[in-house]
Amino acid sequence: MNITGHHHISMYTKDVQKNKQFYTEILGLRLVEISVNQDNPTMYHFFYGDETGNAGTLLSFFEIKNAGPMQRGTHNIARLSLLLPSASAVQYFVERLNKQHIETTNVQYGNETGILFKDPDDLEIVLINNHNRNIPQTWEQNPYTDIPKQYQILGMGPVMLHVRDTEKTIQFLSETLGFKQNQHQYTIDETGIYSDFIIEENTHSPAKPGRGYVHHIALTLPIDEDLIQLTQKLDQLPGKHTGIIDRYFFKSIYYRHNGIIFEFATDGPGFTRDTDKAHLGEQLHLPDFLEHRREAIEQRLTPLT
Repeated sequence: MNITGHHHISMYTKDVQKNKQFYTEILGLRLVEISVNQDNPTMYHFFYGDETGNAGTLLSFFEIKNAGPMQRGTHNIARLSLLLPSASAVQYFVERLNKQHIETTNVQYGNETGILFKDPDDLEIVLINNHNRNIPQTWEQNPYTDIPKQYQILGMGPVMLHVRDTEKTIQFLSETLGFKQNQHQYTIDETGIYSDFIIEENTHSPAKPGRGYVHHIALTLPIDEDLIQLTQKLDQLPGKHTGIIDRYFFKSIYYRHNGIIFEFATDGPGFTRDTDKAHLGEQLHLPDFLEHRREAIEQRLTPLT
């Protein structure tokens, strides 16, 4: 079984139009896919990433129009981070965010120092200088943004988990999934931080979902055989996993461990399976099993501008 890093991370937004404006126009990511929640197709599901939406660059959002504020707490994916290529890129984004009246704060984040800010839904994001450490060779730049190439976001960095029992999560990451400890972080690749987790103890009440809530973190298992091997490992653990689900753009398994929902997703076939890369993110795509309901689904979705 081979885990190669993060695949995507999925959050809730109250307003997908404001969400799109923030992540494409301010952060400079590319909207690579407009779809719906396959379990509730009245809800938009957006994916942002690099030019073609490669695994490890992807942030995804479900729109919940009536979402109130989330309540922070334990058993929660507390923060995510994005890697930048240099200190000058970090400073570029500080100035870019401040120009939009978005407050930035210096923070210690696991082994790293970073810049913390919040998106329009109060999701906490940390920008980190990658310091020329290893990143996946598949990651691409985004030619569809006004941000100069030397300052663009590379992809995802360490993800912070808040749990009551840190040892239980550490054991799952290390013994079941093969992560190794690197000071205050747990990693697949000790030459980079693109796959890392930060595990912090939080003894408060469990977090309650709302806008800005992180629903799950997905890890990349490149091929179907990796998922099959993973199911054999998960079968030996408490609780149930979903089995392999075909999500059209990739295949996935979901498993809740210590209050955190983990998804395990294949690399492919990816977002270009039915769309030329020049036209990604331009129109609503539905998986085959929902296509016959397109008219009804579109009537319930707010038109995008």
